[in-house]
Amino acid sequence: MVKPMQDEQAFVAKLLQRETLACHQLVREHHGRLVSVARAIVGESAEDIVQEAWLLAFRALPTFEGRSSLKTWLTRIVINAAYSRHRYDKTRLTVSLDEIMAEAMPMSERFDDGGHWHEPLARWQADTPEELLGRAELASILQKAMQSLPEAQRLAWLLRDQSGLEFKEIAETLATSEVNVRVLLHRARLKLLAVINQYEEGQPC
Repeated sequence: MVKPMQDEQAFVAKLLQRETLACHQLVREHHGRLVSVARAIVGESAEDIVQEAWLLAFRALPTFEGRSSLKTWLTRIVINAAYSRHRYDKTRLTVSLDEIMAEAMPMSERFDDGGHWHEPLARWQADTPEELLGRAELASILQKAMQSLPEAQRLAWLLRDQSGLEFKEIAETLATSEVNVRVLLHRARLKLLAVINQYEEGQPC
């Protein structure tokens, strides 16, 4: 996986030269994740959307300036392709501050001055998404629960916990604020943790 800035720049140079191994590596590393992101928006049409996005990405590579990571850049292309093709209203992704402020706990009690949670979900930190999804039966239940999340929450969870994007990158991708992303992610995790608790207590999920 390409991570360091210089390595990524060298990798992009190979992609621009259409080196076969580099192109195959790019697709192999990101395709499955991008399909999951697209599926959160368009459902069964996800594979078609990602195939279209790959064509757009390779055509646009000469314009890639490295201001964001390749991962973020590709994710944004997929999301834009999904909304463009299906003509969905992107404003559905934005969580209004009025809605957040209307919740029982004021935002000042949820976040510190840096926008971080005062009390993170300790259980979620103990069990990583990879560990949870690695348990076959629970993975199937979680995938079903994830698909039932509101679209914005679903995307925030996928981009953070499965794609590993930073909050700033997710906010830019979803055209919202980092605070809103944290709220979306927290809501998604709470709902998925409720499902996990039901599963571990032997209750129907």
